[in-house]
Amino acid sequence: MEIDEFNTIGQSINKMLEKFDDTIGHLSVHREELRLIVSTIDAALWSQNKDGLIEWANDAFFDIFAVYDRHKEHNYWDVIREPEVIEVIEKGHVTREKGVIEVCINDQYYVLSGSENKRAERKVFVLQNIDEIRKTQQMKKDFMVNLSHELRTPLTAIKGFSEAMEETAKPENIRYLKIIQSHTNRLIALIDDLQSLTRLENCESLHIQEIRQSTFFENIANMLNPLIEEKGLSLKLDIDPKQDIVYVDPFKFEQVFINLIQNSLRYTDKGEIGIKSKIIEGIYYVEVCDEGSGIPAIHLPRIFERFYVADPARNRANSGTGLGLAIVKHIVLLHNGKIEVNSIENKGTCFHISIPQKRPEDKT
Repeated sequence: MEIDEFNTIGQSINKMLEKFDDTIGHLSVHREELRLIVSTIDAALWSQNKDGLIEWANDAFFDIFAVYDRHKEHNYWDVIREPEVIEVIEKGHVTREKGVIEVCINDQYYVLSGSENKRAERKVFVLQNIDEIRKTQQMKKDFMVNLSHELRTPLTAIKGFSEAMEETAKPENIRYLKIIQSHTNRLIALIDDLQSLTRLENCESLHIQEIRQSTFFENIANMLNPLIEEKGLSLKLDIDPKQDIVYVDPFKFEQVFINLIQNSLRYTDKGEIGIKSKIIEGIYYVEVCDEGSGIPAIHLPRIFERFYVADPARNRANSGTGLGLAIVKHIVLLHNGKIEVNSIENKGTCFHISIPQKRPEDKT
């Protein structure tokens, strides 16, 4: 009986060892496949422990940072000589919420992202070259600038000649000339917005100034009052006189509210448009609300996209160029701010802007 029991145990152990061999074989295959995948990726990949020792890295990492001895153990500060990358690693910006930060290495642009394995106390980083993406973006910007420039001259000529023709045109042809002028003006407005957006994208700094909200919004109201009164609407300002001073780029900020109010005018037939502001703990909050037709919830995530119109069929007669809200968002982002929107159909829309306050002497 004892011999039979030992035989049974021995057979069980042999089967267990066979399973272990199979498992180890599979792990070895997967490990080799993973090594091949990592080594062939163009982006630089590496892992480092809590002491800064690089546990592993792929060929792209060694190539970018010109590491010749690839079999020796390295601390990241011994091989990474780029201050921007070291600062990001030390501060851990990219590991908190898997963020992405753009860095420049040897005149080439990369995005650095990372994540943290808290259990193993390791950080894994990915450095991906985005030069081709930047070139494509620049080509797109150059195309838009050249297109705007080339179209403006013929459109101005069409507008001028069509207006001149009105003086001698037959009454039955005036209608067609008006249609030509209307569409020409729309195209010119589109070009103006494209050029504004291009200038904003190329803008690297703001001219922050101290402004008085009361005066600032009164000037905007005076500019837009003819359009507001034409639709039988009213503009209500709710500005706390004790919090009248704010710090923004007044010229760019003016574009924000002109675009937002004009947007409200297109979709509001009765009631009022309201502007309300407050400052809480160094953050400037301002909202623009109307009592218009509202925006369907399905369109809200996309309204800040270029050329996006929430309901083309309904809005074709009075819609803008589709760039106004994109310009608004870009200006707010330049101020390191945020813009959000909430809307209820047939009840109205509110745009909420929040901007950190910086004095003119502060860096922007």
